[in-house]
Amino acid sequence: MATRFKKTRYGRKGFLRASDVAKGMIRPALTKRGFSESRILVEWDAVVGQRIGGLCRPVRLGYASKEGMGGTLTVGCLGACALEVQHLTPQISERVNAHYGYRAISRIRIVQLGPEAFEERKVKTAPPQPRPEEVAEISRTTAIVQNDDLRGALERLGRNIATRKAAERPNEGRMEQ
Repeated sequence: MATRFKKTRYGRKGFLRASDVAKGMIRPALTKRGFSESRILVEWDAVVGQRIGGLCRPVRLGYASKEGMGGTLTVGCLGACALEVQHLTPQISERVNAHYGYRAISRIRIVQLGPEAFEERKVKTAPPQPRPEEVAEISRTTAIVQNDDLRGALERLGRNIATRKAAERPNEGRMEQ
């Protein structure tokens, strides 16, 4: 049985480089979708611009001829953005061809993607936190309860309510980054 990865010994334990293992898995997936190099996927925002990159993603790159000239780039976007992406196809084609350095793209096809394809675009903010004086008030209020389990449950309930109130307040309760 042939092994999939070239085994190279490093040290005593025979570890493999992560790049060697990943290259063996990533390359077939990219070539199946028509991407001869992964740079267009990784640097999509830099290639087409931040605004256009937020609207669409490259899905597939197909070539009709064997020469590799004048292929079809399939971009995916949300249904609401499809009309805007359609109007921006000349710019996308021009920028992708400039990135490759030759006329790699002659046609752009638009397909609809679900919102999960754009999940990484969301800016992650710190979860809202209750004010310290609210936490102190919750602790003082629940201090009279004798049962430890009940007191802990009441404190968690109070903190959850205070956190929800902090989320409703604009720009308060959020940590600065």
